[in-house]
Amino acid sequence: MLESRGNKPRKPTKPSGRKGRLSEYGGERRIVTALCYDLVGSTRLLHLLDIEDYQDLIVAFQNAAKQSIIAHSGVIQHEAGDGGVALFNVEIGAKDAASLAIRAGLGIVEGCARVGREAGRDDLHVRVGIATSVALIQETQDEKGEPVAAAALAIATRLEEIAAPDTVFVSGDTRDLAGRSHAFVFEGVKTLKGFTVPEKVWRALGHKIEVDRFYAFGSLGGRFIGRESELRTIAACWERVAATGGEILLLEGDAGIGKSRLLREVRKMTRDRRSGLFFFQCLPGGHRSTLHPLLNSIVGAASGQDDQLGLSAHAVATRFERNGIRDAETIETFAYLLGALGRNQQLADNAPKAIRERAFRAVFRALAALCANGPIVLAVEDIHWIDPTSQDLLAEAARVARQLPILLVATARPGFAADWLDAANATRLTLAPLDRYETRQAIEASWPEQRRAMLPGLYDVMERISGGVPLFIEQICQWISEDVATDTTNLSDNVKPSHVSAFEEILDARLNHLGTAKDVARAGAVAGTRFTLSLLRALLPGLSKTSLAKAAETLSDSGFLVRIRARGHTTYGFRHALIQETIYNALLRRQRQALHRRLFLAVSQNRQLAAWIDTGRLAEHAESAGHIESAIELYTAAGKESSSRSAMVEARNYLEHALAICDQLGEGHAIEPLQLSALTSLGPILTGLVGLNSPPARKLYEDGVAIARRQPMADQSRWFPIYWGWWLTGTDFRIMHDRALQVRAMLAGAEDPEIKLQVNHCIWAIYFNLGHHRETQDAIKAGLALYDEQSAKTNRTLFGGHDAKVCGLGQLALSLWLTGQSKASDAALSKMVAFVDRISHAPSKAHSLDTEAVSAFYRDDYARLAEISGRMADFAKLHEMQSLSGLSLLFAGWARAHGESLTSGHAMFLDGLSLLRSLGTVADLPIYLSMHATLLGHAEKYESAVEVTNDAIEKSRETGHAYWLAELYRRRAVLNARGNAITDSIVADLTSAVEIAESQGAKALLKRARHSIQELGVAVQR
Repeated sequence: MLESRGNKPRKPTKPSGRKGRLSEYGGERRIVTALCYDLVGSTRLLHLLDIEDYQDLIVAFQNAAKQSIIAHSGVIQHEAGDGGVALFNVEIGAKDAASLAIRAGLGIVEGCARVGREAGRDDLHVRVGIATSVALIQETQDEKGEPVAAAALAIATRLEEIAAPDTVFVSGDTRDLAGRSHAFVFEGVKTLKGFTVPEKVWRALGHKIEVDRFYAFGSLGGRFIGRESELRTIAACWERVAATGGEILLLEGDAGIGKSRLLREVRKMTRDRRSGLFFFQCLPGGHRSTLHPLLNSIVGAASGQDDQLGLSAHAVATRFERNGIRDAETIETFAYLLGALGRNQQLADNAPKAIRERAFRAVFRALAALCANGPIVLAVEDIHWIDPTSQDLLAEAARVARQLPILLVATARPGFAADWLDAANATRLTLAPLDRYETRQAIEASWPEQRRAMLPGLYDVMERISGGVPLFIEQICQWISEDVATDTTNLSDNVKPSHVSAFEEILDARLNHLGTAKDVARAGAVAGTRFTLSLLRALLPGLSKTSLAKAAETLSDSGFLVRIRARGHTTYGFRHALIQETIYNALLRRQRQALHRRLFLAVSQNRQLAAWIDTGRLAEHAESAGHIESAIELYTAAGKESSSRSAMVEARNYLEHALAICDQLGEGHAIEPLQLSALTSLGPILTGLVGLNSPPARKLYEDGVAIARRQPMADQSRWFPIYWGWWLTGTDFRIMHDRALQVRAMLAGAEDPEIKLQVNHCIWAIYFNLGHHRETQDAIKAGLALYDEQSAKTNRTLFGGHDAKVCGLGQLALSLWLTGQSKASDAALSKMVAFVDRISHAPSKAHSLDTEAVSAFYRDDYARLAEISGRMADFAKLHEMQSLSGLSLLFAGWARAHGESLTSGHAMFLDGLSLLRSLGTVADLPIYLSMHATLLGHAEKYESAVEVTNDAIEKSRETGHAYWLAELYRRRAVLNARGNAITDSIVADLTSAVEIAESQGAKALLKRARHSIQELGVAVQR
């Protein structure tokens, strides 16, 4: 049997209950799977280690190997020192035997690594080979059949010999049997020692936790109909991947149009030349759940691990390392973004910018590792349900894919805005319905042979109902062939013109014939993308577990559900998202609410019942159940969780929705604390994303203070972040001053050092803008004496979104320069920059860049201002900070106007000012108007320049923005002098400039005023 493998086993579609055929040798012919394993370099270890240590190591390894084999229903045939052979026989079915053998092999690899870690050795590695063949089972006295001849034993041995360390190589037959349960990489066609026929060799990657959408169709071997043009385009893209680098492909089409089936053809087309296939599925309702496509690909394998709820960092590392991704930073970053248990909590101290940069590096490194052995296919299905963080990382993957041998394929429904993929020059393929000829071909392919006689009379009605949509064709064919008589008059007359409506009617009609299974299908549709029998029991308490299991299997056999292999329990999911959506939408509101209520209560009491349901999804169930108060609390918690992982867009979505549904609570509910809790978390996120003084942020804090003031005095300090944000978003400095004093008076008795610090934070910011520099500097010194860096990690998010120390040092630097203390100002500025770079907090860095720019503006340092403006622009683009973009244009234009070009610089300046005004985030308008007037003066447009300066002085006096007022009066005097205005007005303005500068102690501005008096040759009476 070692010389030829002419007798290739026939692979049964399902395990047979009959015994195999008796052979002439008195046994039976059965299909068995063999596993062979062997340590790598055990002889070298024997020479390196003490004999007792070596023996202990081998015993520990063999125990781990045997444990994995026995746990997966294997029988150890032979154990020889550092290796062994095991069999997985027919009693468990050919497909299950192949699947379990692979799981055992992967478990041996993991066990070897664990033994190595415990022994402190990084040179302990194992190879595993697995093969399947027909075997002769010899009858024995104990009635346990034992194989006496099987090619699988020899093939497994040869595969083990050629396997790379810590990998599992399997034969083509094994791969075919386990293809629905495991993922593989094609390793090529190998000639094995002792065999004349070459063997296709595959490397097992891991167990599929979800049955992917390549398997959406029931007839996997059915003929693929139509799409010739699309297939040619895909083939051309694949050829270019090998020749020139990555390609990005977007498949667009309605639900059921065949996107998943076309992806399966991509899989077949690329099989022999790709080194890996990586598939991710976006799910309905997942747009709020951070990285849910990646999370769902991992969490099934990890759930139930060590009885812990949720995903662990160890599970993330295991899955990544199994796929060849071993870079520590990459694994750590994804574990953090996924919110895995045991993740590096120190990453939470980093700013969104730092996290984003790490994430982008991680994407590239992960893709590069996956491509290490050759081209790969990366498929992401249904991106119309993608969450913002996944979209961000997918866009980065598309951007860098051109540098790597990757075919990146995404699918979406029409109307989804995928402009972010256009930037990567994606090839778009829009799938249309099958034409009439193709539709008839599809009908014939799906029609059962035994009822073919009735087919001609049904063509027209099935064409009309299906509309050329492949999924509808399949479902309609199955329904009509099973349940409709030859006379189709009633069907033809009653079907609705809408395809989806017809689909609903078909599904409902089919479910009506399935008895209890209909209730199970409805409960499953409410549960969502996956559910277990235990969860169904909670939703349908009147049914026994046996009844539920039988109903679930009936739905699986009928094509509604697929079984998802998950650790420790059987899990089900709908074969297509459209089936779930259709069944769910057909439920009455009261039916939905009752099922959602049962699910919410059950999962709230025992999160292990459905560990894959995260906080945000549980909030949705609570809302659908009518438990609005619980929903608000959960949405708020989900927002905080997202914010803690730097997923700010998702956080905003959760928190704004929490506030939106507060109105649904009737009188008598404790609604206001719920609102305040959500507002407290949302405020800093909104100011960071939209702008500090933007109308949405201002309204949020005004609403929040109105609610907070109605709370008991004892709770006022609890809502201090609301008051602080209310102060910060005041429309002018007089209002901000009044608010700051109110906050200080209200919380005068507070003992919390952080509250005292933040009250000083209010005071120094206000007094600086009012021109009270001594009070400003005193408040900064008093406040920073209370600063605690550990507390600041949380509080910088709550109080204005930026760090108090960064603000204090920056404000001190500006105040010191204005009061003539240039060296001390430079020192404070240097401290601010060094500190903000160390804490890596994005909003604080934006605050710091603004301060750096203003400082360079004070000093007329145009070269430095141009450099700072460039950094501002880059940072604003990276973090999508519109107000910072406006500032970068404004300051860059000012610098350019004093260097390269007055005209283009002034135009750029005005673009920036216009953007700031449109955002409602003009914090220093009098200064910006002063800059505008100066540039108009340089252009000799003195009349216009004076008008702008008049406006600036008026606004400065109206708002209390006084620290630059002396300079505004001086500027108007100079402009009037150049425009030949009367001397009296010039003298009056210069007199005001001197008086204001002296009253504020602003020596730098006083020096400028006196210089202008001397330059203009006027006499100022004092």
